[in-house]
Amino acid sequence: MGSKTSSFSQSLQSYLTYTKMPWGQLFYATAWHQIDRFLEEAGQSILDIGCGFGITGTEYARKGNQVTGIDPTPEMIEIAKQSASDHRTSIDYRVSTLQEELALPRRYDWIFCHNVLEYVEEPEELLKRIGSKQNERGYLSLIAHNPVGKVMKKAVILKDPEEALHGLESDREYSSVIQTEITTYPHERLQQWLQEAGYEVLDRCGIHNIYGYIADNEIKQQEEWHRRALKLELEIGRLSPYRDIAVFTHLIARRK
Repeated sequence: MGSKTSSFSQSLQSYLTYTKMPWGQLFYATAWHQIDRFLEEAGQSILDIGCGFGITGTEYARKGNQVTGIDPTPEMIEIAKQSASDHRTSIDYRVSTLQEELALPRRYDWIFCHNVLEYVEEPEELLKRIGSKQNERGYLSLIAHNPVGKVMKKAVILKDPEEALHGLESDREYSSVIQTEITTYPHERLQQWLQEAGYEVLDRCGIHNIYGYIADNEIKQQEEWHRRALKLELEIGRLSPYRDIAVFTHLIARRK
């Protein structure tokens, strides 16, 4: 994970810019909408693994939850701490990894694991370890890149059928935002891993279901259009076939 941490440090500005663009804002708004179907009451203890800039952590602390955010990239944690201070929220942000957190006794009602599995060597084992930090009947929000989305983007956005065909044969992809290779996993495999880790999957959603294949970034800058696009994304995020081709898969699971 050390080399990946270095990639995050080096791509800090491009990643931060992404989060502030309309497509980054839509990602978070969609994810929170899908989480909030299950996280209805305030006062929940939340562990945000790979919390990055603390965008999601700050959102749920503002809603009255007790948030702990961990990330191995020091520069990101500094920005997360500043964000918490700016929003006058109390959040425990630490430069840490899940492995280090396992030595601590605390367990959580909710765990967020958003776009983390792509960067680790043993994602199946990571999910098993996450379960040990969960309270009984605790919830997990898991977001990961969808391999179908990888093929669709090559064919539709890049208009490169040869690369799309190659994408069918490989689970590897290059992240232009983080500037490193990632590994993608089909939702069926993620669901199997969760079940083996002691979870029951309650919901499967998509993020950037159609929005991610609209190449016109200029129209995305228009506030009214963006509002209507978000409304569409929130509506189709739980429906097939839209969630099947989404750029990201979002699973909500509960510890058995």
